[in-house]
Order: sequence, then C-alpha cells, then structure tokens
Amino acid sequence: MDAPGCLRINDAICPIGVDDAAPAFSWRLAGSSERGQSQSAYQVLVATDAELLVGDGADIWDSGKVASARSAYVRYAGSVLRSMGTYWWKVRVWDGNGRPAPWSEPASFGTGLLSADNWRAEWIGRGPCREPRLPHERFNSDFEQYLDAVEVDGRCTLLRREFAFGKPVRAARVFASGLGFYELYVNGRKIGDHVNGPARTEYRHRVLYDAFDVTDTLQDGANAIGLMLGNGWFNPAKKYWGWRMQWYGSPRAILQCHIEYTDGTREIIRTDGSWRCSTGPITANCVYDGEAYDARLEQPGWDSPGFDDSAWQPANEVDSPGGVMQYHAIDPIKVTQSFGPVAVNEVGPGVFVFDMGQNFAGWVRLRVTGPAGTAVRMHFAENIHPDGTLDTGTNKLADQTDTYVLKGEGQEVWEPRFTYHGFRYVEMTGYPGTPGLDAIEGRVVRSSCPQVGEFECDNELINHIHHCTVWSQKSNMMGLPTDDCQRPERMGWTGDAHVAFDQQVCDFDLAAFYRKWLWDLSDSQFANGDIPIIAPRAVDESESFCWGSAWVLIPWYCYRTYGDIRFLSDHFEGMKRFVEFLRVTADELILPADRYSDHCSVHPGWEHGKPLLTSTWYFYYDTLTLAKAAEALGREDDHRHYSELAQQILAAFNKRFLDVQTSQYDDGSQCSHVMPLYLGMVPAEHRQAVLGHLLADITDKRDGCLSTGILGTRYLLECLELAGHADMAWRLTVNEKYPSWGYMTAGRTTLSEAWGANRGTNNHVMFGAVEAWLYQGLGGIRLDLSQAEPDSLVIAPYFDSPLKQWRAVRTIPAGRVISAGRRQGNTIEWEVEIPTNSLARLRLSVAGKPPCAAREGGRDISKIAIPGIRGIESHDDRLDLVVGSGRYSFVLERP
Repeated sequence: MDAPGCLRINDAICPIGVDDAAPAFSWRLAGSSERGQSQSAYQVLVATDAELLVGDGADIWDSGKVASARSAYVRYAGSVLRSMGTYWWKVRVWDGNGRPAPWSEPASFGTGLLSADNWRAEWIGRGPCREPRLPHERFNSDFEQYLDAVEVDGRCTLLRREFAFGKPVRAARVFASGLGFYELYVNGRKIGDHVNGPARTEYRHRVLYDAFDVTDTLQDGANAIGLMLGNGWFNPAKKYWGWRMQWYGSPRAILQCHIEYTDGTREIIRTDGSWRCSTGPITANCVYDGEAYDARLEQPGWDSPGFDDSAWQPANEVDSPGGVMQYHAIDPIKVTQSFGPVAVNEVGPGVFVFDMGQNFAGWVRLRVTGPAGTAVRMHFAENIHPDGTLDTGTNKLADQTDTYVLKGEGQEVWEPRFTYHGFRYVEMTGYPGTPGLDAIEGRVVRSSCPQVGEFECDNELINHIHHCTVWSQKSNMMGLPTDDCQRPERMGWTGDAHVAFDQQVCDFDLAAFYRKWLWDLSDSQFANGDIPIIAPRAVDESESFCWGSAWVLIPWYCYRTYGDIRFLSDHFEGMKRFVEFLRVTADELILPADRYSDHCSVHPGWEHGKPLLTSTWYFYYDTLTLAKAAEALGREDDHRHYSELAQQILAAFNKRFLDVQTSQYDDGSQCSHVMPLYLGMVPAEHRQAVLGHLLADITDKRDGCLSTGILGTRYLLECLELAGHADMAWRLTVNEKYPSWGYMTAGRTTLSEAWGANRGTNNHVMFGAVEAWLYQGLGGIRLDLSQAEPDSLVIAPYFDSPLKQWRAVRTIPAGRVISAGRRQGNTIEWEVEIPTNSLARLRLSVAGKPPCAAREGGRDISKIAIPGIRGIESHDDRLDLVVGSGRYSFVLERP
C-alpha cells in the first residue's frame, strides 16, 4: 500500500485559522493493485516544526499505533494547542495484513484565536458609535418604529491604517471579519479570492472571521492595511426589513494582524479609533438590488503606504454585533467559473440583451471604453419576452441592476463586489457604441464546495435533467443552502434543505457547508424547542413541523454520509428539544396540519396543509431518527425511550390516517401513500394494496405522471425502487408530459420552483430528488445504512433500464466509487471501483432474476475464487457479491 494522501484538518487542506481545541484529522488511502485492501491501524504525529517530522519526532502528539480502520475524523488528543500556532503533521497506516505503508508527506495547519480573550481589536466603522438596538434579537412587526431612527447608507466604507517596522518578519497572519461583506487589502493587493464574505449567520449569536497568511505581502518599512465594507445581510435597505432581512447596524469590521519577527518578538496591528475611514466608489450596494459604481470616485493608492488620507475621518469604535467569533471553516464563496454569452441582440434603440446560455447565480464582468461620466446599466433576469425584451417577472421586488460610471481612461474592466444575481439574460443600456459578445463575461459565484460527483448516460433527457439539477445546486450554495437566487429571498429555508440533501451530497462535498448551517439552526432554535422555517432565522412567527424536521434529519444525514459523530454530539440536545416540542404539541400523538405540507403538489384539490398526515409522519421520522442518534452516541436511556415513543406514534398514525376498509391513507394522494411506504409504516396486510393505490394513481389517474409536491417527490422514486418498481421510477424520470422533470426543464437550464412552466422562479433545487435516483437507482451507488460506517456500500444498478451505457461517480470519505455499464444485446459489461478501506455489497439482478452467467475478468464467479470477492449469496431475484476494494470488470448475461 502506498502512503496516505489528501490530508485534511476539519475537512480543509492546510487551514490556518482552526479554532477547535480537538480538530479532526482525515486522510485518504492510496489505491492498491491488491484487491480487498484496508487499513488495520494508523499513527499520527504532530509537531511544531516540520524538521521534527523528518526524524519521525513529535513534540505535540504521537498517537502511537492505534488499531483502527478509521481514516476520517480522528480527533486530536495531544498537548493543548496554542492560539495562532503553526503545526505540522503526518500519518502512516498499516494494511489489512499488518504491513506498514510509508509515511505521508507532511501537511500543516494553523490555529486561530482559540479564546475570546485573544481578541484585542475593536469593531470600527463609518457609522455612529451607538445605534438603535432591538430589545429582542430580530424584527417582528415592530420594525416601523426604527425607520426614522436609522439611516441606511448604500455607499461602501473604506478603512485604512499604515504601520512600519524595521526588522525581519518571520510570519504574519491576519484575522478579520467585516459585516455585511468585506474585502481585505495589504500594500495595494487584495488578499484572498473570497467574495461576499463572511457567510451569513445569526450575527447576534455568531460571527465568522477569516485567517490569511500575509507574510509575503508585508515589506520592510512602511506598510498599509485596507478594508472595504459592503452592506450584505447586515445593513439592508429599509424596503426589505422584516421577514426577508434584519437590520443589525451600519457596516463594521474587526481585524488583528499578528506579526512575529525573526528575533522572537511579536506585534499586533489591530482595529481601533486610530484607523481612518472614507467612502469609496461604490455608491450603492444591496444583495437583492445590485451595485452602483462610479469609477470617477476611486482613490488610487488608498490601500498602499504613502497615501494622503488627511481628508479622511477617524474611524468610529462601534458596538460588537454580539455574536461569538468563530473561524470561517466553511468553503468560502468564490467566483468558481467564467464564460461568455452565446448571443446579443438589440431589442430597442441602444437596448441590448445578452443571452448567457445558462441560468446561474453571480454577475458579469464588464469591459468598456468611453468618455468619463458614461453610465452603463445592466439589468438581470431569468427570462425574456417573445419580442426578446427582458422579462423581470421572477425577480419580484428585487431590482437586480448593476451600474458602472466610466472614468474615461482607456479600456475599463469592472465587476461588482457586494451583490449577486440569479439570471440568464442581461439587458444593457448606456453602452458607448454597439457591444460585442466580448463586452461581458459571466462570473459564477457560489460556496466553493468541491464538486465530487459525476453522472452521464446515453439518454440526453436524463443528461439534461442532471445538468439542470447541478446548476440549481450551484446557484443555491451561498454560505448556506438557499431556496433561490433572483427574487428577494435567497434564504435558508429548512424544508428545501432537508429534501435536497440527498441529491446535493451526490454532487458536492458538503461536510463543512452543512456543519456551519447546523450551527445556524442551533442559533435560531426557539425557546420552546421549535425550529424556524428559515435559518438564520427571519422573524418570530408560526412555523412548520415538516420544515423544522431539518433540525433532526440533517445532523443524522451528515453523520451517515461523512461519519463524524460530532454532527450528532454537537446537536443532540437541540434535536431532542425539537422532538419534545412536537410531542407536547401533538394531541394523542397526532400533530395539527402543517403550515405547508406537500408544498407545490398538483394533486386535485391540494392546498397548503394537505395531506394532513405529513406533520405526524415527520413526528414519527424525527423520533425514530433521534432514537438512532441516541444509539450511535451510546445514550441507552434516550434510545430506549424514543424507540418506544416512535412505535406509539406509528400506531396512532395508522389509527388516524389509514382507512382499513379501503387500504387508503388520508386523501389518497400519491404523497399520502409514498410517505408511509417509504418508512415501512404500512401494516403488512395492507402493504400491497397501498402500493397498488400508488401505482394506479400514477398509471391510471395521472397517465404516467406524478402529482407530488416537494415532500412526496423527495421519497417517490426511492420508494418505488425499494418496492420493486424501478420500472415506474424510470418511467417518471423520462416522462416529458406535465407534470414531470422533462416538462419542467424543457427549454431551461435549471430546475424550477413548480412543475408548471410559468409558475414561480426558474432556479430552485427543491424538486431535484431525481438527481439522487440517477446515482442511487440508475448508477446503483448507495451507502449501506445497515452498517455503522459510511464506507460500507450497496451497489445495485437498474440493469433493466433502456440505457445502453451509464457512468456514475460518487465520493465517500474513503474515496471515489465508480459504477459504469455498457449494454450490448443480452450482455452487460459493468465496471466497478471500490476505494481502499471500503466494503461493498453488489446486487446483480437482471429481469428480476440473477444473471444466467456472471464473469469477472473473464472468470466464472460461480466456479472460481475471484480475488477481492469475499462472499456470494444467491437469491431468487438476484445474486449478491460481497467485495473489498479494487477495480472489477464484470460481464453479465441476461436470463
């Protein structure tokens, strides 16, 4: 076995601001030509100097040889880590035969400010030293009283300070945060490639800070640090106050630059009243409405030493936002992709509409030459009218407009800083001359979570649905899982998040992303245990049992997907409080109708709150999940108690919602049958009849179409497959009639908010459950939930689909899993790759039976022992193979 690689601390490669006293160490095992390889033990060394590791020394932690297969989330157990420290580490493993692999290459990590006492800086800004502050955490219906007391300034704020030193620097690290958004500059250079940061939080509870290594940016003699602040989610326009946005105060920032000199002395440059402030060239900025920039107001050199800031004002020391400072461990929001438009048309005199060819979240970069004072206006939208003019209908109240005023100095290149838009089309006015396709460039903006999944097949409709789903996922990862990206919402709707989780983790590594958002949920939980429909929380109002269930389900989903028990241990008490809230709210274990229920269903007569069973169904699911979480945590009393409560809810559920005469649940909708079937809640004597109702509704009543909203759709395809009707799941997937994914995505490049072509917005991810089925049903890659670790798999492709070829790639903590097939007549060639340290159960079923012949590498698996295949089990409907890691090439013959 080769040396381990992909060394990570708390899901990140070489982070420099870790503020966790017991960070988690993870690594990947290298592939091996020897099948069935696994890790039997590991050893981790941590040192303050990389040279110590050269001799296999460790002055901070030597784990010793630990007999364990764990290669992810190994918790640090060494000496106390110090704030602002730099540490080096490496790991080696022993394979399944007890043979040691070489040591990994060393990796590093840095610690942030581990104690609140380490923060010596003051929050500073251009706004008043003291501003009105709500007596409670957020607006309810009382925001009107603050309208006259507060002035929201749309201009950006510039902050700067110069300093000098006369001795060599060994290391320099900046810890900074700016609210709403900020950019950091040192000696004329922007530091980092983050945009629209820090990620939004419940600022009264938690504020995220970044860490930057600026050692190579500092220079002998004079230096300058600059900060540019935008409004973001902290200082929104008054028209959005209320449930959309909370007002927390004027923009403000905090920064500490820790400098260590080669002689061992240290110095801290920090924000305080000695800094200077001014306005900048951004004359207006709003997340929803866009940004206006006047290049004539630029102050060249403001972020460099020697700049004359005598006309600037002293910065004000302002109040803290109130939240604890926490390292920004989530993947930062970045520009992740750029591309040009595919067409531009003049739809009126001087009015040009660009087609980007793709609906996405972000902005455009403008290239323009013209006289000073020329204002180029760009208006963004998802659609155009039949005459080619811009259709801003899905923008709702959001203006989505950027304006650039030229300074008249040759070609000028500009893009906004403190906003983003959801759009495919750009209307441009005021451009000097006729713009070509090179006048703008699309800039895709999202949380930079790595894309780790791949799916492709020979069916172009399925490929298009996959394309649309991935782009909707990209567009709705903005420091938290958002619902949309164009209208004035863009919030962390809890219901959207938990129904989308399964599909999103097939395509992206979201461990750090959801770890952050779970703290947002924790900070937003009500005193009575309820969870809001939006997190970070908007306003205090009646909530949704189904949406709030995200608080129990997502920690469990994260634990089962990534294997870190802290997803559960960090939040178990909060999860428990929510289940207890459901219990005390229920009447004889039956909850009232949900506020939304199967949102956007097209079942005849559907309205919010229907079907009635959804709220109690989630009460059961949450309680059952909490019992499993308690078991994983070793909380035996809680496990026993909530297991018993779940059975009581199940009995009450069936008594209330199952008509034993007709074997029909609730209103007879697809949703009302899918949900109890999915969780195995249907009594055995009614199971076939309930399934029959579901199938008949699809085939006879709906002409092969679904009628489910976002809750029912989440479970529909998987329910059908697990019930032995993958053929029906396939039929729904490739259907192009209304309502279907084919109908929804026709002529579009993202998923829509509703099944209808002209309803809602065009870039939502809540109906993307089909994406999970592409990986899990067609590609066959699933986590084996019967096993404790996420590196156990079940791989069972739908071999009877009409596809002639497919390829699915999914990444689990151990590495990449590949399932790729090709059909030629009655022969199926199937390639499978299992990462080292993983075990998989392969389920081979063709036409409802085991294949009549199965060969691996040309060898008949029924006659010859095949390396890596640890067991074979024959069933009436399939052949099961238990295999270890490695690459396998199967040839299967249809019966």
